[in-house]
Amino acid sequence: MPSTLAAAFRSLNNRNFRYLWFGQLLSATAMHADMVARSWLVWDLTGSSTSVASVLVARAVPMLILGLIGGVAADRFDRRKLLMIIQAWTFLMHVIMAALLLAGVVELWHVYVLAFGLGAGMAMNQPVRTSIIPNLVDKKDMMNAMSLNSIAINSTRLGGPALIALLIAATDVGWAYVWSAGAFAVVMFTTTKIAIPNIASGRPKGNPISQLIEGFVFIGRHRVILALVLLGLGPLAIGFSHQVLLPQLVEEEFGQGIALMGVLTSVGAIGGLSGGLFIASRRNVSYKGKLMLFSATSYGLALLGFAGANYLWMTFPLIIWIGVSQTLFRAGNSATLMEVAPDRLRGRIISATLLDTALSPAAGIAAGYVADRHGVSSGYLLLSAGCLAVVALTMLIYPRVKDL
Repeated sequence: MPSTLAAAFRSLNNRNFRYLWFGQLLSATAMHADMVARSWLVWDLTGSSTSVASVLVARAVPMLILGLIGGVAADRFDRRKLLMIIQAWTFLMHVIMAALLLAGVVELWHVYVLAFGLGAGMAMNQPVRTSIIPNLVDKKDMMNAMSLNSIAINSTRLGGPALIALLIAATDVGWAYVWSAGAFAVVMFTTTKIAIPNIASGRPKGNPISQLIEGFVFIGRHRVILALVLLGLGPLAIGFSHQVLLPQLVEEEFGQGIALMGVLTSVGAIGGLSGGLFIASRRNVSYKGKLMLFSATSYGLALLGFAGANYLWMTFPLIIWIGVSQTLFRAGNSATLMEVAPDRLRGRIISATLLDTALSPAAGIAAGYVADRHGVSSGYLLLSAGCLAVVALTMLIYPRVKDL
């Protein structure tokens, strides 16, 4: 067991990756706090799943634009300095939200504006943070490092959302944002400790627009990358948006409130953490394609199970499996992309995967609309069908994805 654990966490032996990972741990905690607090706040203000999803749209819009710009920036400039600027911006967004809530003056439009601001930070953060990892760890440990990233995210989901929900229930939503602002203050400090080795090939020069086009041309010419981005539409865009249905599920189907929503979110992290530990403990994973197809398909089937979940106990194994599937898919997808992407294009290629995440609110809007009019089960049915359809389409277009 000790040797297995040592193998699972071997990338943390790298000092620089350890600081980056700890920053990921804290920023993920703040992200989940915002997710629970914002969803419940909007539901409390409007009583509409469509409204909950529409705020996600406000957060996703910057990802369609700034995510691509973030990819170009990650390839042109000092990634550590960029990360510091992004984290300072995100810290400011949380502070403003906390101040509005604690002052009792928050309105729905404030939530939209600040969701847009947080989305801008997220859009720039992901390509910059992820593109740093291959500069810190060996290629043979890439899958392990990506799995540890998933472990960081899911370990904070394990108890974080439930504790945040209890904090909100006992005090006020504003204190959730006070906590998350404090977390980002620590993240900024840990980032100052990261030393990124110089890249021999240097940074690309020239027109940023032409560099952005160069990234898309590279993706278009490499069908494996195109297939990875397309497949991500299933679990990352369509499947992930199931969270907009949670407030309606816990209140209308089970007669519960914010506490149960936090518990369900945390229970899902058990699956995510288990999936991350499974992958991280493997020295070599030679079946990434099959792993991605299996996890994306099982994600869609778990959503189908939610549509027929008439009893509360049924939701727990389903949300655990969703956590497992999502972690397995993210680890396989990210590691494969990092292995095939040259460093000079890495930020731009990662930013293309943001399009999957950015499209998630559109799926959430559709699911929320259906759930508001036909019941929450219908919303889950729609998401399940969409997720499974993406897997089938990817196999039709690029059947060799299973051999990656």
